[in-house]
Amino acid sequence: MTHDLTGAAWFKSSRCGGGPTCVEVAFLETGVGVRDAKDPGPAFVVSPGNWSAFVRHCSGTTDDQAGDSATS
Repeated sequence: MTHDLTGAAWFKSSRCGGGPTCVEVAFLETGVGVRDAKDPGPAFVVSPGNWSAFVRHCSGTTDDQAGDSATS
């Protein structure tokens, strides 16, 4: 599947703190785009479900505790 990243609204997590190791995320119609903030060239796209699972894993939240942590 091809994903159009033209005009994507990229943002950094509020938890990033502006450091050099941040990633940028863009919510797309076809998934969630992820790229390196310090080198915003290449990007990859994951499904919304996979993105939510990743965010829950990183935050230590279990499926039982899952709220809307996918946008943090």
